[in-house]
Amino acid sequence: MAIPTNSFTTYNVATANQRDVSSFVTNVSPTDSPFFSMIGASSMVARVKENVTDTNTAANKDNALIEGDTFSSSAVVDRTVESNVSQIFSKPFEVTETQDMVLKYGGVKSEISYQLKKKFTEIATDVEEAFIQGSSATGATNVARKLSGLIEKITTNTTTAATNAALWTGTAAAELAAFEDLLNDMFDQAWETGNRMNTVLVGGNRKRRISKLTDKVTRNIDAEKKTQILSINVYDSDFGTMNIVLDRYVPDVNIIAVDIEMWSTAYLRRFKQQKLAKVSDGTNFVIVGELTLDGKTEKGAAIITAS
Repeated sequence: MAIPTNSFTTYNVATANQRDVSSFVTNVSPTDSPFFSMIGASSMVARVKENVTDTNTAANKDNALIEGDTFSSSAVVDRTVESNVSQIFSKPFEVTETQDMVLKYGGVKSEISYQLKKKFTEIATDVEEAFIQGSSATGATNVARKLSGLIEKITTNTTTAATNAALWTGTAAAELAAFEDLLNDMFDQAWETGNRMNTVLVGGNRKRRISKLTDKVTRNIDAEKKTQILSINVYDSDFGTMNIVLDRYVPDVNIIAVDIEMWSTAYLRRFKQQKLAKVSDGTNFVIVGELTLDGKTEKGAAIITAS
């Protein structure tokens, strides 16, 4: 049926009709920062955070002294220092006076308040990515300092795999078993150096692969609940119980295990918002803080790297 020529429709006067806009703003960007959120906080008083580490000599079953023998001094191993530099994180922004005053959709009453909350979330994800992937730069008068993240810092407990190897990609039972052996080799290596991991950080692909290990397990499921469990969030290994944490900033060529108690965020300056000098018809703010990833020892973490 044809619509009469002079029908007054919403298509004729779209600009005059009231819009139906939601009373909230949906932010579709990632906001999670699991490792940064899980570890504790400490303080620092210089731009470099240093930790003194020491090791015992290996156990010696033949430590036996001849009766009446003369004592002979054994070698003394010097202590070592591990360090990380502080990085200054900042998020400056400006909101014009007009934008802050006009009525806004999405339930936003104050543009300044909305942007402050948003920038605090953004800076948390910046820190998370730096804590995982950060590449150290000592800095200079005209060069920004950058902290060293987990991937760079872990040098002792390292395991390698080939990205095209069956154990890294295959789904057959034998290939999953080999992958599980690789995972436990990492835990074993860390245990051999005197540390016990409790948290595994993985990206999406590796998380799915770890969850594939459920294929080897016989499960009894209550049919009435209609729930199929296909994921592993806690893995009980021979070297302790591991919490499996999904972290979007861990590359899929890596699996990282950490002892959460061995790591913290060391703050030289806590994050705070500052209102900057007025130089335009707007309000300028910056969120700024200075911190580093403080590891008591890099041996408090382990990593698998596929290449």
